[in-house]
Amino acid sequence: MIQVVKQFKDARRAAKKAAQDPDTPEEMVVGKVWDSTLALRLWREARAHHGLFYGAFAVLAVLFLLEMAGPWIIRQAVDGPVATALKARAAAGDGASDSGYVRELALWAGAYLAVVAGSIVFRYLEVAHLTRTGQSVIHDLRVKLFRHVEALDLAWFDKRATGSLVTRVTSDIENLNEMFTSGLVTLGFDFVRILVLQIVLFVLHWQLALVVLALLPLLVGVSLVFRGGARNAHRAVRAKLALLNGYLQEVLQGVRVVHVFRREERVSKRFGQMLAEYLQANMRTIFLFALFFPSLDFVVSGIQAAIVWVGGLDIAAAEMEVGTFIQFWLYVGMLLNPVRELGERYNVLQSAFASSERIFQVLDTQATVADAVEPTARAAQTRGHVRFENVSFDYLPGVPVLRDVSFEIPAGATVAIVGATGAGKSTLANLLMRFYDPTRGRITLDGVDLREFDVRELRSQFGLVLQEDFLFAGSVRENLVMERLDVSDASLQRALESSRAQQVLDRLPGGLDAPLAERGATLSTGERQLLAIARALAGAPRIVVLDEATASVDSQTEHQIEEAQDNLLSGRSALVIAHRLSTVRKADKILVMHRGELREQGTHDELLALGGIYARLHRLQFVEPVTH
Repeated sequence: MIQVVKQFKDARRAAKKAAQDPDTPEEMVVGKVWDSTLALRLWREARAHHGLFYGAFAVLAVLFLLEMAGPWIIRQAVDGPVATALKARAAAGDGASDSGYVRELALWAGAYLAVVAGSIVFRYLEVAHLTRTGQSVIHDLRVKLFRHVEALDLAWFDKRATGSLVTRVTSDIENLNEMFTSGLVTLGFDFVRILVLQIVLFVLHWQLALVVLALLPLLVGVSLVFRGGARNAHRAVRAKLALLNGYLQEVLQGVRVVHVFRREERVSKRFGQMLAEYLQANMRTIFLFALFFPSLDFVVSGIQAAIVWVGGLDIAAAEMEVGTFIQFWLYVGMLLNPVRELGERYNVLQSAFASSERIFQVLDTQATVADAVEPTARAAQTRGHVRFENVSFDYLPGVPVLRDVSFEIPAGATVAIVGATGAGKSTLANLLMRFYDPTRGRITLDGVDLREFDVRELRSQFGLVLQEDFLFAGSVRENLVMERLDVSDASLQRALESSRAQQVLDRLPGGLDAPLAERGATLSTGERQLLAIARALAGAPRIVVLDEATASVDSQTEHQIEEAQDNLLSGRSALVIAHRLSTVRKADKILVMHRGELREQGTHDELLALGGIYARLHRLQFVEPVTH
């Protein structure tokens, strides 16, 4: 016991320290044991289904009345025909007749069976109704959470592991299901049950009821002693599971790298360590409640022993009927069961509270890239003239990635960006598509600040082709159309022909309906790139953002991709992130980025004549030989 108390104190100290540390992951911050604000928010989420909750409460009420009727029937049978028959037999001797008590006893037995049958029916209704209630609530909450996560900006995702987010949308929500099915409604009715039963016990025999009432605080005391660690224990379990899921997700996504660098043993060892920590957190919870419930059983047994002692003396003194004692005994069992189960209900609530805190942390997060309250312009009506005006940007406060960058992309022109890794090329593309907002300065489209457009409409005007484009598991058609209503069969066919992706479809059994593996793993790099270009072309974008990627393909595929890119860029405003200078010679303007600053800009010939950074990069790629 001393060790358990020490663990509780250590857990509380660790929780307090974590809550004060701003660098502590939000999964590890433990809230109050009972948070009325959190409980109120949960009710607000469930309020739309209040009719189901009232129906469940009504089913529980009828079931309780049927359960109450059972002991009453037993008392009537024992104190009625059974007691009468015993008295008659004692008065007349062994030769006394049944005097009709058998028929009356049979009627009471039939009534008891009817009550039991009714209880079975309503027990089924209880489970079915509570399950339906819980599933309805978590369905709406899961949809709400997923839509909210989708609406958050990339800056939020940059700081969180994918596995942690998966845990919140799946298992954390599922914990709330258990609360709504076997926790909240049942717990509320348990208090009603306890109050009614205590009143009935006092009506039946107030002396015995006082004995029960005097010993009930022992049950409450046991709950108070052990509940302190329940919240921390469940919070630790959820946090360890989130970390485990995040690591598993990362390993599965990088399984090729794991195999190439022979990291299987190291990865397995790390996963085993995290799994051991998760097991330890679970074992701490199991140990807590393994000690909790036997303690409750011991107190319950003490209460029952006191009832037998006092009740037996009253029966012996003829101050209490046997049937009344049996009814009292059964009612005490009905009273103690919900009291005993309060620990389990508390267990469910603590797990649900721990999960709901994590869920509400996400729901309370507001996107830093906020949509315009009242958009002042229509992106669909723009010509595609883009201007960057003194744009600076920090991913982390005080660590600038871009510094006072200014340039423009005239409507229909192609602007290429070159520079070393980390120069800020991809950041410019992310700002243009408004995945982030500038820290200082502004970006305009036809003279209108991007923040004045509706975000969804703005992004619908972009065609995006990444260096490593993402293809979803599904058919080719689904990956190209992406549920865009403006993509017709005719526009899709034109996109396939212009992008040279029709040649890819000709090799796939099923054509547009051919299934693709996750990330397009069954296709080559070049084939994925051609399909990505077709996807961008299908939406007839006004502005194209192209992260060209032809370095890892053969010469024939590279030629096909370059033709497809030319068709994609034709007549559209374009921002091209160039990794090889041979791909930007046709650009109307080339921007040279260096350490977050725009150092040079001009055409290919102008920059070569300038003899600066671009000329040096050109010499490194095309002129200077590689020495060994």
